[in-house]
Amino acid sequence: MNPAPHIAGPMSKNRMMKITFVALLIITAISAAIWSQVTVKNSVADTSGWNLGLTVVICALIAVGVAVGTDFLMAKFVSDCELNTWSAAVFGMIVVDSYTLGLPTMNLSMGPPVEAPAAFIFVAFISFIGLALFKKIQGIAGRKFVNPAAAAKFIILLPFVGGSLLASEHLSTGMLGVPSLAGPIGWGISPMGTNGMASFATYLTGCFSNPMLAVPPDATFNNIASIMMLTKYHSWTGGACSLAVIVVGVALFVLGRKYFKWRITASYLIGATIMSIIMSTMFGDADILLRLFFTLFVGSSIFLAFFMATDPATSPYTGIGQIIFGVGIAVLTVLMQTYMNFFGASLLALLIMNLTVPLLDKVGIHKSFGR
Repeated sequence: MNPAPHIAGPMSKNRMMKITFVALLIITAISAAIWSQVTVKNSVADTSGWNLGLTVVICALIAVGVAVGTDFLMAKFVSDCELNTWSAAVFGMIVVDSYTLGLPTMNLSMGPPVEAPAAFIFVAFISFIGLALFKKIQGIAGRKFVNPAAAAKFIILLPFVGGSLLASEHLSTGMLGVPSLAGPIGWGISPMGTNGMASFATYLTGCFSNPMLAVPPDATFNNIASIMMLTKYHSWTGGACSLAVIVVGVALFVLGRKYFKWRITASYLIGATIMSIIMSTMFGDADILLRLFFTLFVGSSIFLAFFMATDPATSPYTGIGQIIFGVGIAVLTVLMQTYMNFFGASLLALLIMNLTVPLLDKVGIHKSFGR
């Protein structure tokens, strides 16, 4: 028999996956178009380099191809493993959109994980291990306990955690010091609090602005808002344009509001906002908006909120459980970013909260057949 409940509805799993794939494809295409004007060089002496937009396209083809191919082979040779091409394609798109590409202007050589062509190998490994181990084998075992893309990325990049997730490795050694959220942060170029010898806003412009510019833009409100909302040139591929993620994500929720877990996204964004304001108040920030911009709109945060935290197989079933789940990710993310200087904290926060889902599924009353 097929899994219960045996009720016909307008939204099938395949249709849901097709809609999600189109949404992710739009976001990826926008990121590739934005990044196409940037050439990433592996070092200052490098006279050539890889076009960042082309890198996105190649990574997407590799991730989706490996995921779909692995899905086909496992369905053919592994018992109790059904073919699910659209789900595999969506997984591949999430892998590439949650992968960090581009180099901060303040650090021209971060190591293999974020440079082409080595990035192609890492994307392929994440796609294969995530699909085979954390998606298929977990499913055969009866339940997916952790988000497959997040778990695979964390394991593959763990040896390179400093070069891809920690703030200290995003800087060249020198006078800038290390950015930190565990202290007052502000705008401009004057030293503030515990954040090295430049303001946190200066770090944001140096990390996310167009590296092809001779001089990074001034750390003003308008420039920071434009960078964090519209065009980040280093971060998760899917988070290059936060506005695109929000528009596409909201449209996806409207199309399938009864099937996509929008409560998780809403509770995460609200929880992250409240936590950011609390931290700004505690540390006496010059302006609460700067910390808020980073917390909400850094690529890993905004993309994860809409397209990874809402994974139907690894998130709670009940409405109350979904709200607790979203708030939990937000709280853990902000705390780890602040006190561990772990700027990729949202990924680890998601994996931790995934493990609480069996408990959260017991929170709330299930209404059998709507009664």
